[in-house]
Amino acid sequence: MASVNKAVNVHARRVTALRKRLGDGKVDAVLLTRAVDVRYLTGFSGEDSWVLVPLRRGKPVIISDRRFEEEIAASASGSRAVMRDGPIATMTGKVVGKRGFERVGFDPSELSVTDRNRLVKASKPTRLVGMGLGLSMQRSVKSDDELALIRRAIAIQQLAFVETTAWMKVGMTELEVAAYLEYRIKVHGGEGVSFPTIVAAGARSSLPHAMPSSAKIRRNQVVLFDWGAKYDGYCSDMTRVVVMGRMSKRMREVYAIVLEAQLAGIDAIAPGVELRDVDEAAREVVRKAGYGKEFLHSLGHGIGLEIHEEPRLWGKAKGRLEVGQVVTVEPGIYLPGVGGVRIEDDVVVTASGHEVLCDLPKGLDSATL
Repeated sequence: MASVNKAVNVHARRVTALRKRLGDGKVDAVLLTRAVDVRYLTGFSGEDSWVLVPLRRGKPVIISDRRFEEEIAASASGSRAVMRDGPIATMTGKVVGKRGFERVGFDPSELSVTDRNRLVKASKPTRLVGMGLGLSMQRSVKSDDELALIRRAIAIQQLAFVETTAWMKVGMTELEVAAYLEYRIKVHGGEGVSFPTIVAAGARSSLPHAMPSSAKIRRNQVVLFDWGAKYDGYCSDMTRVVVMGRMSKRMREVYAIVLEAQLAGIDAIAPGVELRDVDEAAREVVRKAGYGKEFLHSLGHGIGLEIHEEPRLWGKAKGRLEVGQVVTVEPGIYLPGVGGVRIEDDVVVTASGHEVLCDLPKGLDSATL
């Protein structure tokens, strides 16, 4: 019972924070249609469901169907539930009309034209107001409970990686290794991976988002791993590069530059620091080493219930870091036909600066198996 009450309180606090931000009288309620937002505000993690949040008083209302009735009762006791027997937008409109809301806010980018038309028709004369709900920024600041879940996801992914690299042999395919890594994540309590696992060997490691293939792992070729675990909904994300044998002189040079850049990016993280300045701290190292054009992507992104969340660390990002945000720091250098190196850790912004949540070794010596 205590754990249930704790969960109810957590979600009630999140709803309260949403109401404080949006309770300026412009709308009477807000509609959230993304599964991740429904889960964040209510605790219910099913699909095909929306949540309507009154901004003055009353419980959030989850609009779902009877497949999830029992699950909602168990996981979202702080909310009401309405089971639909037709299109979700039509039932939501009926709930809006019954509650007498005059204006309902929604995110236009998250609602299809068809659903919007159904909602308007069923909720007349209620007016729908397209607006920024700001929930992504609210979700970016993690509570201690959320941080504990991310730490657990990281611990699982790290243990699975250590086991996988000990098991891996020359001649195995990228697909075999990726499958074993994902298996070990589940063995250790992960509910699955937080994104499709990347295992890229040899020259294929120059592809930032290479999907595992039937390519075989060869001696003296780098193997890039980008993988993450999910635990109780929360994601982790890391990248490491290893070699079975000896890394070439060129790749050792690249590895050292990427590691220096990553450490510079991490060192720049602190409350109030501009997002673009963190990216620049790492990018400057790569640029000065002569590989600026080979650093093909942004430095990092937030993680949480989604693998890509706010804030974003890139050169045109606006905003500043806040205490409680968890970001990846993942510089990379990619040489077509040769190979690539990316090193990534998850870092939380603390009141005194930052804490690196990952502790897998990443020095050049540790990359040799």
